[in-house]
Amino acid sequence: MNLPKIPLDRWVDGLVRWLQENLALLFAFISAIIEPLVAFFQSVLTSAPPAIIAVAIATLALIASRLSIALFTLFGLLLIDNLGYWGESAETISLVLTATTISVVIGVPVGILAARSLKMQRMITPILDFMQTMPAFVYLIPAVFFFALGAVPGIIASVIFAMPPTIRLTSLGIRQVAEDLIEAADAFGSTSGQKLLKVQLPLAKSTILAGINQTIMLSLSMVVIASMIGAGGLGTVVLQAITRLEVGKGFEGGLGIVIIAIILDRITQSLGRDPEGPKRRNRGIRSRWQGLLALLIIFALVIGGVLAQQESDKKTVTLSYVNWDSEVASTNVLKKVLEDEGFRVEMQEVDVGPMFAGVASGSADGTVAAWLPVQHQSYMEKYKDQVADLGPNLKGTKLGLVVPEYVEADSVADLRKDAEKFDNQIIGIEAGANMMNQTEKLIEDYDLDMELMESSSAGMAATLSKKYKAKEPVVVTGWKPHWKFARFDLKFLDDPKEEYGQEEEIHTIVRKGLKEEKPEAYRIMDQFYWTPEDMEEVMLMIQNGDEPEEAAAKWVEEHPEKVKKWTE
Repeated sequence: MNLPKIPLDRWVDGLVRWLQENLALLFAFISAIIEPLVAFFQSVLTSAPPAIIAVAIATLALIASRLSIALFTLFGLLLIDNLGYWGESAETISLVLTATTISVVIGVPVGILAARSLKMQRMITPILDFMQTMPAFVYLIPAVFFFALGAVPGIIASVIFAMPPTIRLTSLGIRQVAEDLIEAADAFGSTSGQKLLKVQLPLAKSTILAGINQTIMLSLSMVVIASMIGAGGLGTVVLQAITRLEVGKGFEGGLGIVIIAIILDRITQSLGRDPEGPKRRNRGIRSRWQGLLALLIIFALVIGGVLAQQESDKKTVTLSYVNWDSEVASTNVLKKVLEDEGFRVEMQEVDVGPMFAGVASGSADGTVAAWLPVQHQSYMEKYKDQVADLGPNLKGTKLGLVVPEYVEADSVADLRKDAEKFDNQIIGIEAGANMMNQTEKLIEDYDLDMELMESSSAGMAATLSKKYKAKEPVVVTGWKPHWKFARFDLKFLDDPKEEYGQEEEIHTIVRKGLKEEKPEAYRIMDQFYWTPEDMEEVMLMIQNGDEPEEAAAKWVEEHPEKVKKWTE
């Protein structure tokens, strides 16, 4: 007899809905604490030219550690700046510092409680096991529901994943303090607080710092994962490289993360080495004037950060988008136009669901990547009361199965007899795309003996390019506009059952209240409209090697009359 399945998924979904409805004020309060902290750290790291910040951080590394670490810090940070990733690195360090700060503020007291109470330790241990062994991706799902898009849900997920080492090693360090020292403290009449502050914590310092070190490393490991929900930083660089199959860019982003990891690891390890401390003090490396210098550097960075944060609080527009070639082109063009009009623009690269959720919640001001009426219909129906649809910014799109012109097949039905020529595969894109669901239905409705291969937009294009050069049969999920139609001789397969619907439009949607709060930005986004040929022009420049920002700037410069219609 088969036992009925426990509806655990529905229970969890119900719990998440209940928390959303009843603890909204708590989540808003948490966001109000975390967001300024992240912005502050980031403004500190961008308050002066990168070279000056690198020298300041290297000086702090010298005071906290040794000369070799300071030199590595200086040259590592200068290399990151040379590669062009200083802004992303500042975001990454800000995320890590914020997550670590919260983990320490919560973790150390909890670790102390666990060390002083066996019952508390037994209760906390299975919770810590759960926090560390649950796949980190899982934490992103409820985090997005509770805190929308951006740095906050990424930091919350990082804290849950990275805090256990701080708790465990704080508890371990205190429990490992020798019993005779505790007895001596008791003999001198020390209170419980005095024993903790003057005996246990100082002697457990190296163990506690080892836990904090591990927390920092785990927080850094969450950088790439958190970028999937718009946290930004070097994780976004790596994620873009993965989806676009850009090996060199991925290596650069990964190298930046490695440099930051080594710097933070070596500094925290040096702080935790007790045997080295007396030697350094004897050599004068931690003399009073160096401590004063460290305080002055930190004070200068803090003041610069405060001033920079006040400056950056001016007109900021946040655009969310899906990392599809078409949406990368349109979002970067709109970003360039808004910046030319005096706005500071932030971009959030996310998946389709978080993109709509972000606009609906207000964590993003808008997006120009809503495919309607079919592809994103379910999302639009869900959030229609929370967003404003400004209408199409591009018409004339088409979706379907695409093959090279040299392929004999002309319709989807032809694939039934020629499936083996295509290795019984249809090359798809991201698993979360609605087009993939439609293609699965198409395979069933047309009774095709073919398998839909999950990939990415870049993976699909790379496979198409490889097969096209070899003149081999290949069928991919495709849409127009796309640069591949300008580079290759392709055709859509006839689809009599219209599995992908009729011709689509790409709409601009914005959050409620944008028109009143930022009327100039709203006007530009409302008037933003171009053609498939315009979009393909930008997409082809990006595919030919230009960075998206460079391609967008070139297009804007070459089409002043069209841009003027958006801004007038």
